Amino acid sequence: MTTAAFFKRFSWLASATVILGAAAPAAHAEAGNPLTDTVSVSLGGFLLDTKTKLRVNGDIRTGDEIDADKDLGLKDSDRFRFDGYWRMTPRQKIRVMYFNTDNSNTRTLNRTIEIGDNSYPVNLEVNAGVKTTVGALSYEFDFWHSDKYELGLIGGIHNLKFNFHINATANSLNASESNTAQANGPLPLIGIHGVWRWNEKFFLDAGGQFLKINYDPYNGRFTDYTASFNWQATKNFAVGAGWNSFVTKVDVSGSQFDGSLRWAYGGMRVFVTGSF
Repeated sequence: MTTAAFFKRFSWLASATVILGAAAPAAHAEAGNPLTDTVSVSLGGFLLDTKTKLRVNGDIRTGDEIDADKDLGLKDSDRFRFDGYWRMTPRQKIRVMYFNTDNSNTRTLNRTIEIGDNSYPVNLEVNAGVKTTVGALSYEFDFWHSDKYELGLIGGIHNLKFNFHINATANSLNASESNTAQANGPLPLIGIHGVWRWNEKFFLDAGGQFLKINYDPYNGRFTDYTASFNWQATKNFAVGAGWNSFVTKVDVSGSQFDGSLRWAYGGMRVFVTGSF
């Protein structure tokens, strides 16, 4: 992503967040407390930077590794993201997260690629797309909890649903060539999460989750890191910015996807949080 493209994408997300934050009742409200609230919901934009490499094997061939950006022209995109939690007790929370991406493109191949049992020759015009949905459900127990800090263990499920398709366009001599690959399943993760509230108006939120797995049909590892800086504008509303990175590197041996997937998403988040 170029610098100009980054700032162009950032400008509308930042503007939307400022407008949402200004809509909160900011007159003489008292600052809230992220260490004692019961329900928290965050909505905002994700300046998504994705890197996708995959290999799809056939019945008689081993496919080539494909770079979705360089080979197929599938670029980054901005998405809205939802995060929330319910504090069941002072030390326990249930957390949820959801977002999705859906990119497609038509381009002329600059090299021959093998996908499944099909060969797509150089200069062939193809249409390809990747659709990914990520949802998370996790439980957090804070073993350290005070009026300034909380730190705890978190464990749960990241459900990754991945769909890939490619087909030669109707203008091509190989118009009958097409392939699809799908992977869908829960990925258990464990990790740590913490909040540091250094005064009534500002706090930091950070965490990391990870897992190495060898369980049919997956064999690989997953990491998920996040950090954000938050301004508690009013008693019930905060404005924040942060970074999130999720990396998946797995070999898959399923009925609808036999091959490998190297998928990473990451980027800056700009969001508004309502807490009660």
